[in-house]
Amino acid sequence: MLKFFLSSLHRGTQRHGASALLLLSLLFTTGQAQAFQLQAMDASRVNLNDYVGGGEWTLVMFWSTDCIPCEQQKPMIEAFHRDHEGRDARVVGIALDGLEAREEIQSLIDRHHPSYPNLVVFTDVFHRQYKELTGKDFRATPTYLLYNPAGELAGARSGVIERELLESVVSGG
Repeated sequence: MLKFFLSSLHRGTQRHGASALLLLSLLFTTGQAQAFQLQAMDASRVNLNDYVGGGEWTLVMFWSTDCIPCEQQKPMIEAFHRDHEGRDARVVGIALDGLEAREEIQSLIDRHHPSYPNLVVFTDVFHRQYKELTGKDFRATPTYLLYNPAGELAGARSGVIERELLESVVSGG
């Protein structure tokens, strides 16, 4: 599956040129989601591990309130989640702005009405948690983590992602 994921990503970067290649960061580190302690919008603590595994692929989208590509990706990400939820894949959104930006985050959630959960990072520990999980420094939003149905980190990618790629991974194609 990962071999196919890699070749699909490679074909996508060939199609979209060098800029897509620069945004691509695929990792093959197995990591557990529990590295991420997060917050719900009500400030309660949650664990990313509670949202991954269970026999479904999980796409985690890291976004920020000032990220234009994130806003452009959200309708496609929402459609992907709706089409796969409860069957073979799901999405979790994670805002990087921290609860200090709760009103801005909530405003964007209200604008898009996502059916997938959106959580918030602890801004003081996010970069350390990301590096511990992936072995890489966090670069930019949007960034995606992909967890396999067993809840193991299968890959990471910075920059926009295409629905075709997500479908090919989920279908095993």
